[in-house]
Amino acid sequence: MQVLRTQKSGYALSLIMGLLGAIAFWVIILRVWQQISVASDPLSTFVELLWTEKLYFSPYVEFRLLYLFILGGALIAVGGVVAIMSTQRVYLPGRVVWYRCPFCKKEWKATGSRGLVHCPICRQLVHPTIVEKQVA
Repeated sequence: MQVLRTQKSGYALSLIMGLLGAIAFWVIILRVWQQISVASDPLSTFVELLWTEKLYFSPYVEFRLLYLFILGGALIAVGGVVAIMSTQRVYLPGRVVWYRCPFCKKEWKATGSRGLVHCPICRQLVHPTIVEKQVA
């Protein structure tokens, strides 16, 4: 049986990165919406505005909308990868069973049903016999 478990820090980081990417796209849409809505060819107008329009953060710092578009896409993509990578598959063990080696007659405890295993005592490859079914 497997259980999916997410790390909260990775999940929070991916959520923050996704939100920042979405905000970047929202800023772009707000900036160019008026020109796109009246254009006869909205897609080519949008691409042209990505290359020509600039955002001014201060008198010395300016960005083209294309840079913001690339940054937003990268943030969403990396946030998705972080969300996928922060998810772990945890396998829960089955029931605990006692096995007996047919060669050395020693017993050991293991989880789940086994067909062909190495005996931990004599190191032979054996088909162990089950001694007790359910042991907690």
